[in-house]
Amino acid sequence: MEETWRQAKELRRWLKIEWADLWKSKQDDEIRAEGFSLKDYSLLFVDRGEIVHATRDYKPLSFREILEKHVGSEDASRVDLDPRVGGWRKFARQNFPVKGEKKVKRKGPGIKHDLGQHQRKGGRGFRNMNRILRKKRYNEYLER
Repeated sequence: MEETWRQAKELRRWLKIEWADLWKSKQDDEIRAEGFSLKDYSLLFVDRGEIVHATRDYKPLSFREILEKHVGSEDASRVDLDPRVGGWRKFARQNFPVKGEKKVKRKGPGIKHDLGQHQRKGGRGFRNMNRILRKKRYNEYLER
């Protein structure tokens, strides 16, 4: 049982290498809006010239499905954790807090500047910046 799991991990490593190579070396066709492979990838079940990415009515390649074809769904779920579920680090962070660790209270937002006036250029203009700086200085003066 342990040996098959190790073989599945090794196979996953090789699949990831080929997967990355496939996506780095694919050729994009702007006219048809699709990408196709430039060479054969036997581990990924992709032939030369096969479409790997398209914009309409196309089911993209799934790394998980390819891994399941090689090792089966049960071993694939043990080897390749779903990122939406989370991994070991997330599990450890949630279930095993560090001793003596205190939660840091974050400060609320500072003094808000009066932005009631209309801002031209999204507030990037010279006059807006000057007005905001004046407000900041005045608020700091009042805090003292």
